[in-house]
Amino acid sequence: MITRADVERLSRLTSTEWPIISLFLRVDKERIDEDYTIRLKNLLRQAADDLDDRFDSRQRQAVLADLDRIRDFFRDEGSRFGRGVAVIAASNAGIWEVHELPREVESKIVIDFEAHVAPMIRILEQLEPFVTCLISRDSARIFYGRLGTFEQLQQIVDEDVPGQHEQGGWAQARYERHIDEHARMHFKRVADELSRLFEQQPYRWLILGGPDEVVAAFVEQLHPYVRERHAGTVRLLMEANINEVHADSCEIIRRWLRDEKARAIEMLRNEALSGDQGVAGIDATIDALQQGQILTLIVDDSFQAPGAVCQHCGSVQRKDGTDQQCMFCGGPLRQLTDVVAAIVTRAFQQGANLLFLTTPEEREPMEELGRIGALLRYSLSNQTNA
Repeated sequence: MITRADVERLSRLTSTEWPIISLFLRVDKERIDEDYTIRLKNLLRQAADDLDDRFDSRQRQAVLADLDRIRDFFRDEGSRFGRGVAVIAASNAGIWEVHELPREVESKIVIDFEAHVAPMIRILEQLEPFVTCLISRDSARIFYGRLGTFEQLQQIVDEDVPGQHEQGGWAQARYERHIDEHARMHFKRVADELSRLFEQQPYRWLILGGPDEVVAAFVEQLHPYVRERHAGTVRLLMEANINEVHADSCEIIRRWLRDEKARAIEMLRNEALSGDQGVAGIDATIDALQQGQILTLIVDDSFQAPGAVCQHCGSVQRKDGTDQQCMFCGGPLRQLTDVVAAIVTRAFQQGANLLFLTTPEEREPMEELGRIGALLRYSLSNQTNA
């Protein structure tokens, strides 16, 4: 399965001489009304027919050879893929990569001198790892996974924690304090395990499960950098099966992501209207991108707009198709029917956080803001004063 590190590396993959094919294919074998092999055949044929004068004869022959290689690959290996797959290919440049994707993607082919990674960036939240820990006073189960995959890593049973008994008076009070101290030591041991796991396999979210009073006491023992990842609590018994744990954990994460997007949109509205640390609309967003100012990019996942990319300096520009020169370096422009993918990729390369609005409920508040906008690293008023 593809990882964030793969996407980061591919976002920098270029070739000065040989065109790179980026193929994304939806592989939905359960649909009997549409065979993915027919979709692939049509994509490959269309890509061959659409080769334009950007490429010389040697480059066109190299692309055609790679299209044949892709066709042969899926004929022999296609059955092992489940939902989506990406192929990045430029054999003459030593590039051939196949990545399974965690969800279905729009089937498309892009041929350029750099890898097209915007569809991969859009699914990164599916790749973010999380940990779920079910906790009681004497045991714990630790799980690690993503929205698409999940496994139990460890089960901890602390037999040193004594059970309850029915004495009364001072003896009972001392015994309860004894139990509480053993439970605290158990919590600390599990907290240390979560810290070690974070150092070995970093995770973005921590989901806890257990009785409210136990979870509250356990949170106090977590190291601060682990505690800040606590995204929510599931109401599950220690004996819950792994599918239940995964499903309830995913719902917590989806709720967290929805809340994050809602908070970001509200912040964008306030910052853009005040002209401070936010911009709304595609033109202002491109300006902020050119300045390396974008801290968080917020975009309606269905939004498309025409534009251009400079073939020399790589700057993204909003052009109407008549101006063929870059406004920054004077280099030639490559016109794009959808410049939003280029904005997404450049923002990702600059280390920006990216939030994609994928449902009607998420998209509706962005309509008045031009369907795309950005929270900025620095205040616009400071730039103006400078």
